[in-house]
Amino acid sequence: MWDTKRQIIWLAAGVVLGTFFLYPLARDDFGKTDWSYFAQLELLLLVVIAVMFYLYSKKSGG
Repeated sequence: MWDTKRQIIWLAAGVVLGTFFLYPLARDDFGKTDWSYFAQLELLLLVVIAVMFYLYSKKSGG
């Protein structure tokens, strides 16, 4: 069962955990955060989550 509540929980957990792991990757050698690179990483994370949702809902719906 892949209801809306479960999708929201997985999306929130994915974004929070993804941000936790991606934020250190967006810091340079001097400790400054490159916000444009961080935004690109977050966008890539959201695309991956969206594709996973699509594939899972397609698989379980049919």
